[in-house]
Amino acid sequence: MLIGTCENCGSSEVTLTLVRRVYIVPESWDSVGSETVMDEIEEWCNSCTSNYPFVLVEADQV
Repeated sequence: MLIGTCENCGSSEVTLTLVRRVYIVPESWDSVGSETVMDEIEEWCNSCTSNYPFVLVEADQV
């Protein structure tokens, strides 16, 4: 368990989870939707993992 500052929202002294940020572009009438998973590993708080798309990073992937 990590304690520190969230790299997404900046909340400090919170429990953090290792994640990879996901950018989602919804489909529209003239373009196909897409999903991009970033390579960088970030430390996010519970609030951010509840509200934003991400992929969980397992300990063996670090």
